[in-house]
Amino acid sequence: MSSTKSKFRSMTLAQRLKLVNSTYISYPRFDEILNAIEYCHYFSSCKDEPECLFLSGHTGVGKTTIYHTYASKYPRYITSDRTVIPILAVTIPSPATVKAVVSKLLWQLGDPAYEKGSIGKQTIRLIGLIRDCGVQLIILDEFQHFIDRDSAKVLKTVSDWLKTLILDTNLPIVLIGLPEAEQILKLKDHSQLSRRFANRCRLSPFGWYADSGEEFRTFLHLLESQLPLESDSNLSGLNLARRFYYASDGVVAYIMKLIRYGTYLALQQGKEQLDLSILAVAFEKYVHADKPDKVNPFLSDEFEIYQPKSSSSGIVEATNNRLGTASKKTRAKLKASSVLTTR
Repeated sequence: MSSTKSKFRSMTLAQRLKLVNSTYISYPRFDEILNAIEYCHYFSSCKDEPECLFLSGHTGVGKTTIYHTYASKYPRYITSDRTVIPILAVTIPSPATVKAVVSKLLWQLGDPAYEKGSIGKQTIRLIGLIRDCGVQLIILDEFQHFIDRDSAKVLKTVSDWLKTLILDTNLPIVLIGLPEAEQILKLKDHSQLSRRFANRCRLSPFGWYADSGEEFRTFLHLLESQLPLESDSNLSGLNLARRFYYASDGVVAYIMKLIRYGTYLALQQGKEQLDLSILAVAFEKYVHADKPDKVNPFLSDEFEIYQPKSSSSGIVEATNNRLGTASKKTRAKLKASSVLTTR
């Protein structure tokens, strides 16, 4: 047992759970998007117009984690005469209206009358407070909530408001949402808005085809290295990695639910590693309801990994990864490579 692992013995359950809940793993696609946001943040001031970004991805892939990670590097602070808010970030409420978004932005900036006034008057106050608070970057999460309204009038209103906000503040804006939110940027007669958000990033789940799960397994290896457990669980071994991939479809949110609840159960039971029985319970509690057609891969060996694969026919294919006994080669401990980095 390494000295790093042995230190957990003296920690309380609450301390260990806090560690696992705050676990953060970085990987190339994640870092590329953080770098893209940083580019918008720092290089907009050097250009005639700000560099904006649209980040899309399906639920659970880590979009919100990305914006929280970036914003946390630039916390608000108080000087002798004002509160400085470098990053102005809000989650768009549902149902979404421009007024609701402006009100929430004003509230974040400390406007006591954040709900009062027309959209036009609120926006004027917002622009003034943005300047007074030294805002450098605006982030709007859950942008698809405008699409949920399913109204051409609403989409045109938000498109016009966004264009005005960019022009009047000259600040970069990062929009985050599901892929369908991109249609706001494709409205006819709004090519200027589309051009301003020409920088578009897509965050996808982990794949299995391209590298036979190497990146996914490396992610699990790095994740396990941060768990507050004294014994190794060999999460990155082919046996468990296949089970994790089938259970999560490569979506980070499901992986973390399995790991966090599994760690809680292990510590409650006085265990120092994640075994199949613990992970089976975690799957039933936190994954199975969303994926009722899946067998529990921590109880059964009879499952196949399905993942869309690009082909000329456009047909979704599947890998036949029915689990068998791993060879000595695949059981060998996976080394953390330069594919991923951890912070």
